[in-house]
Amino acid sequence: MDAHATAGPRLARRSSAAFVPAGTPPASILPVVKPLPAKLRRLVRAFACLALAAHAPAAERKLQRFDGREYLPLDAVAATFGFPKPAPLGRTSAATSTLTPVIGAAHAAEFGSTTVARLTATAATIALENGPLRLEVTPGLSEASINGVRQWLAFPVRLEDGRAFVSQLDVTKILEPRLRPERIAGLAPVRTVVLDPGHGGHDRGAISRFGFEKDFALDIALRLRPLLEKAGYKVVLTRMDDTFVPLEERPAIANRIPDSIFVSIHCNSSSTGAEARGFEIFSIAPRGVAPTNDASPSDRDLLDQPGHIAEIASGALAGSIYHALLGQVPMVDRGLKHARFAVLRRCERPAVLVECGFVSNPTEGSLISAGPWRERIAAAVAAGVQGYATLAAEKIRPPTLTDYRAATRRSESAASATP
Repeated sequence: MDAHATAGPRLARRSSAAFVPAGTPPASILPVVKPLPAKLRRLVRAFACLALAAHAPAAERKLQRFDGREYLPLDAVAATFGFPKPAPLGRTSAATSTLTPVIGAAHAAEFGSTTVARLTATAATIALENGPLRLEVTPGLSEASINGVRQWLAFPVRLEDGRAFVSQLDVTKILEPRLRPERIAGLAPVRTVVLDPGHGGHDRGAISRFGFEKDFALDIALRLRPLLEKAGYKVVLTRMDDTFVPLEERPAIANRIPDSIFVSIHCNSSSTGAEARGFEIFSIAPRGVAPTNDASPSDRDLLDQPGHIAEIASGALAGSIYHALLGQVPMVDRGLKHARFAVLRRCERPAVLVECGFVSNPTEGSLISAGPWRERIAAAVAAGVQGYATLAAEKIRPPTLTDYRAATRRSESAASATP
């Protein structure tokens, strides 16, 4: 079936997760204030207008439009997150690098395109740091690094008159929830985890000399289930054996379960060469944004999908799992990406699709075929799920790549010190 089949355009929804300023009190505990006299109210309004005018340059007046999109200068973005002001860049510079995302052959149909996006850098990478927060962007590229992990943006960073600009959509949909996830409002508690082992039955997924993707994905899910149950979650699998389950039925299972999240497990494959390797993870692409591996938006990207209701939450779940994966399993970082896979489009709960390495790569294929390696992947995904659940319940940001690696060093140091 067509993985991009839809029931037709839908009315725009409001996401269940929005941002609110930290420390905002509930309406029920706000003090009751008596109306001010008319003259005093006019004075208050006048002072308020002066205050808004003074702060306007930090927001509306800094917005600029390029190619029909709104962008913010990087120095304004830096100020928002407490980063130091970036140094000015040269007005012209030669191309420095070219990056070509690879589309897994087994999932090309789900992208709806075999187009490979190629982007060229126009300036050196800009690195910003504020305590544990780190951001790196490169003008000309849609690739960024957030807290040490590769993140694909919706649009390339621009260089105009020696200044870098980031699209406003990327600031609100990606940078804000990645850098300050504890400010995401409306995250539902996690009580059930729906695990979706990709493919099954006649659909073998990626094929290699080490085995079939469908078998590796099921084994990882079966290893993950007891880890999550031990942590107190109810776990539901979309398939328990070598059975084919239609794409539309998989997210429907999660949609019927309140307070659930959806984790689809896959292994990757490349039709362009055996050298492709590494982890990557997908959440739904924002409306109007092309999937990461598409060169430009298409008409279908403008449609509102059921998955957009949990768009911000899905991104937070993806971030938590991906940091855990890279922090606990030594693999190449291919990045946090966006897609419109059927299971992501149709899922109204926080949903991600994890690619656990390339079976087409001889080294990774050999690792994936080994049970202990799949156990490590399962343990890392479990840690990422727990990080997201804690964020939803307690507003505590999930551990980052740096946190996981620091914990590993402490553990190794303690082990070496034990007689």
